[in-house]
Amino acid sequence: MTEHSYLIVANGHWPDEEIWRPLVKSANHVVACDGAAHQCLENHVIMQTVIGDMDSLSKETQTQIQTDSKVEFLRKEGQDENDLLKALRWSIDNGASSIDIFGIEGGDLAHQFAAILALCEAPSNARLHTSKCTIELVPKSGYKNCSIEKNTVFSLFSIGDVNGLEITGAKWNLKNETLRAGTQGLHNQTKDECLEISFSSGQLLLFLDR
Repeated sequence: MTEHSYLIVANGHWPDEEIWRPLVKSANHVVACDGAAHQCLENHVIMQTVIGDMDSLSKETQTQIQTDSKVEFLRKEGQDENDLLKALRWSIDNGASSIDIFGIEGGDLAHQFAAILALCEAPSNARLHTSKCTIELVPKSGYKNCSIEKNTVFSLFSIGDVNGLEITGAKWNLKNETLRAGTQGLHNQTKDECLEISFSSGQLLLFLDR
């Protein structure tokens, strides 16, 4: 079965090249969110799709991209969803088997928060990559990672109530707890070779430090 590894580039600040360059190399489909296409062009990142309402992309840049390569422009109007969520939904509908995202940092803090919440609005295995950490929605089936270095800092944040939460392999393990929206899940630490997280209901975001 063909692997469909998608990379979504948002229109914010990029992390260091040592973070984003391997993501570009491993992706077989790069999706730029509107104005992010300009940054892709500047950094010689080949795109397959540009998606959004195109309000942040000049006609000159569109023409240059179309001249240099075969890129599909998908104009999606509407203010109910930001361009990242549009790109995320489109990638899921297009059969993406894995989705990585970068370019959410900098600028308005509300935009950064909305980018994180997009993971909850369009649940998938998507992972956000920032300068300091990765962010992902913990799947209903649970989370198990046996390749994390010991003493790695991680945080868990609930969207609403998360019930039946269990954590093993951490400095502060939990068993059948309820995590509510707030600061309770901030800065735990791995202690064993495997970190495992499970829960019975709710939505849970995992922030894993680099």
